[in-house]
Amino acid sequence: MAVLNATRAYEDVYLEDPEENPDTPRFRVWLDDRSIEEMLGKIKDAVDRAKEISRREREAKTDEERAEVSRMMARHQRRVISAVIGADGYRTVLEWMGGGEAVDPETHIRQIGEVYGALLSMVARKATSQQLRECGLYLTEQNRRSGAATRGGRQRFKDANGGSDGKKKRRK
Repeated sequence: MAVLNATRAYEDVYLEDPEENPDTPRFRVWLDDRSIEEMLGKIKDAVDRAKEISRREREAKTDEERAEVSRMMARHQRRVISAVIGADGYRTVLEWMGGGEAVDPETHIRQIGEVYGALLSMVARKATSQQLRECGLYLTEQNRRSGAATRGGRQRFKDANGGSDGKKKRRK
């Protein structure tokens, strides 16, 4: 007997274990090439956008600036989640989090972020290398620049500390 372990053209996504909570929402996410390409097209700048929002969050000094960052992140999360499970799915997530009444996405960034991260990871796992390259080629270049900046930072640290890299020396 041969077991192929073939994958289906879709994956059912649940917010909770359906065996523990049979009423948990289920979303069928189609993972054929066309569907993945459409999702990637909608979320291709997600990583860059998240980095920009994170930078603005670090720089925010006033309550008004922090509120604007929360609004930006809520819009960003909505865009990515809706690209994967649809606008109705996004609304269902908010209602599920509120026990039937939709939560305010701007005050539940971390909780919605768990769904956002899981869906984004699932799409990245299912996409082919070619699809990821076509969608995120600019990310590769940006990662190279980030790596160079990190290496430059390490070198400046060593220079400032008399050649020490900050690590303890082992005795022989």
